[in-house]
Amino acid sequence: MNIIDWINEHNGNFAQLKKLIISMNLMPGLSKSSFDHLTEKLLQQLEKGADQDKLEKVIETELCVSYGLYKSEFDAEELASEIFNWWENNNN
Repeated sequence: MNIIDWINEHNGNFAQLKKLIISMNLMPGLSKSSFDHLTEKLLQQLEKGADQDKLEKVIETELCVSYGLYKSEFDAEELASEIFNWWENNNN
């Protein structure tokens, strides 16, 4: 795969993953662009071959540290499962 194809694939995956994250309604008041950081972090992990447990840790860390949520406000395991299933279905 050449670099142009990789960039196009990455951008397409980014848009789809961001749409999925927004649909999870984690923080309804935030603008859609507010989730770019989380989306990019998760997509990088997925592209590196991260497993569901790694995604769960990234989600937990990012939502608490970067977005100021408490662990009780979201289910990292469920979110990771949904995202991991999307990735497997989208990239196999």
